[in-house]
Amino acid sequence: MKEEKFLLKRFGVTFAPGTLLFEEGQPCAGMYIIRKGRVRLYKKAGQNKVTIDVLGDGDFFGEMACLLGQPRSINAVVEEESQILVVEPEVLDGLFREKSGLGIKVLGNLAARLRKAYEIIGRLAEEQGPTPGKEPPSP
Repeated sequence: MKEEKFLLKRFGVTFAPGTLLFEEGQPCAGMYIIRKGRVRLYKKAGQNKVTIDVLGDGDFFGEMACLLGQPRSINAVVEEESQILVVEPEVLDGLFREKSGLGIKVLGNLAARLRKAYEIIGRLAEEQGPTPGKEPPSP
């Protein structure tokens, strides 16, 4: 309980609905852990915003850009007043080293996202059908 209070005091921020946490192309400013509230992750497709996921209490996001050292690949907006822990990249590295459970949780989260992406790719491939002249290799 002491550790949780320390984390809230050090990293906790309350965000109002509609707050844009980050946009595609921005550098990593930290990983976000939702203590209480809801955040929508979306991609821009022309004038449209395509929702990728809606996250809530206990979920975390924003770690991929930090781990890869690459710009954000998605947008994140607060849907309802949210209490979020914002962990800077330099602190995140230390937390992963000290708290192996956090690293394992992040790996599980990344694996689940990868599985979801593969499922979407599979559905899109089925809808499109085979590409002429691009038959898959025989097993």
